[in-house]
Amino acid sequence: MAYRKYKIKGTRDQGTEFFNVSQSLVLFEHFKFSRLYGLFFGLILSLLGCAILAQLFRIAGNDNYLTVILSSSTFYIIKSAGWQAFLSTFFSLLVGILCARALHRRGNQWLVKFVLSTSFIALVVPTTVAALGIVAVWGRSGLISSLGLAGISLFGLWMVILAHVFFNAPLVLRIAYSALKSQPSYYWKLASHNNLTELEIFQAIEWPAFKSFMVPLASLIFLLCFTSFSIVLMLGGGPDVTTLEVSIYHAVRFSFDMQLAASLSIVQILICSGLILISKPLNFSLTSPAPNSESTIIRNDAEKLLSRLIDFFCFLIFFMVIFLPLIALFYRLDLSSGLNLFEQDRFWNALFTSTKLAFFSSMLSVMIAIVLIHSRFRLRQSGSHISIQFIDFSISFYLLMPAIVFATGCFILLQNHINLFEQAFWLVLLANVLFSLPFILRILSPSLEQTLSQHDRLSLQLGITGLKKFIFLTFPSITRELQLVLGISFAFSLGDLSVITLFGNKEFETLPYYLYQLFGRYGASEADILGIFILGYIFVAYFIFGLILMFLEKLQGFSQLMVNNAANK
Repeated sequence: MAYRKYKIKGTRDQGTEFFNVSQSLVLFEHFKFSRLYGLFFGLILSLLGCAILAQLFRIAGNDNYLTVILSSSTFYIIKSAGWQAFLSTFFSLLVGILCARALHRRGNQWLVKFVLSTSFIALVVPTTVAALGIVAVWGRSGLISSLGLAGISLFGLWMVILAHVFFNAPLVLRIAYSALKSQPSYYWKLASHNNLTELEIFQAIEWPAFKSFMVPLASLIFLLCFTSFSIVLMLGGGPDVTTLEVSIYHAVRFSFDMQLAASLSIVQILICSGLILISKPLNFSLTSPAPNSESTIIRNDAEKLLSRLIDFFCFLIFFMVIFLPLIALFYRLDLSSGLNLFEQDRFWNALFTSTKLAFFSSMLSVMIAIVLIHSRFRLRQSGSHISIQFIDFSISFYLLMPAIVFATGCFILLQNHINLFEQAFWLVLLANVLFSLPFILRILSPSLEQTLSQHDRLSLQLGITGLKKFIFLTFPSITRELQLVLGISFAFSLGDLSVITLFGNKEFETLPYYLYQLFGRYGASEADILGIFILGYIFVAYFIFGLILMFLEKLQGFSQLMVNNAANK
């Protein structure tokens, strides 16, 4: 109405300008509470993080924590973790980049879809299951030893490195392949026209594409490996291969040395802060890279015999590192003794606890992420950039604080107020939500913000707001992303073995914690069965989320059709 009244009084351009201004004012007033919700969550997260930090400094200050930080044992832990993280990062980048080059050079669309789709498996496999698979291949009685190659069985450091390559090489592959696909097609035509060699192609085209993400990606992988907990705990094999997180766990769980744990936690946070500052510029997507053109790129180095052999060798290495550990779990499976797992009450109790944690964690994480993304979008519309940075910082703050450090801080903060072992479920749930939020926001933000910008004017004209707007306008546009983030958060929570290690016991244990108990003490066959069960459970849950979302989408469409028919009558 305002637009029509103004158009009668003035020109068409003036009317359009007035419409934009009036619409901005309506948006500013209408979504006032949406902006406040995000600031409220940001304030709560910041206060919790600051309270944990304050308690860590207070406990560390009771002792001369500088003596602990500067001690030879701390330097040894940092040196051991740093060397392990350097080797893990180097081999992850090497395997991922070489396989990305081979995949791009082959140019087979079926092969590309297969490798990219299956490489996503490594991003959702729990660390406990991956550790089982690595041992099933490279352990004393693993697949390699059974083939008569016992001389190359690996232990300790190289087991940990293989596990880290298992998780990080697929990520490098996806980013490196996406970088190659983003190169203009005429680059490859010029290379073919000038008959460039493989080395010249790498120097002129491939290396400039890789160089843009090399430093931030390397620092991110180094951070993940340096702060590794579950992998090192299960495969480290002693003090020679350790990290600060493992040392913090031992200080709290076994010696109950809170001063040592708090001091090591401060060191961990300082190191993580520096590494995150380096990795911040990295921008990548977990979705499959899209080709830059419909036509297949022809590379003049693709048909050479040496290139074919190198590509075959790269795919073989990728298969052995990524897929063989999962296959080996089935190879050494002993059903006769392993099926006893399903007769134990501990398994069913752990399954119920894990399912409850994973379900509530995934639901809460996605709901909070939607609220935060919506709030950030409205704050950007109003030009409140400082508020957006505050929300981003409050979420990213927990990337500075690894899960075991968070659990230690919560233990120190709350031990005099509540019985943490009785309330461990809520603490584990809180940790799962906080540590999955940054990744969910990164995946969900682009599509959700685009949907919000497209539907603002329509929702105002139709008078559709709040939950009704989300159901009828927003939800159908982001079902694919919702399935992805629900599946990732469910897998993250179901496979987590960090906070539960501090508070787990026979009365409260999850599937990964139970698997760790089997892995470290007895029951190898039961551990294998449990690892396969966890892996299958994650994929079943992912497809169930997809079916539920598809059903809700069709139900929403049917409801909308009924409303339209009633309105027409």
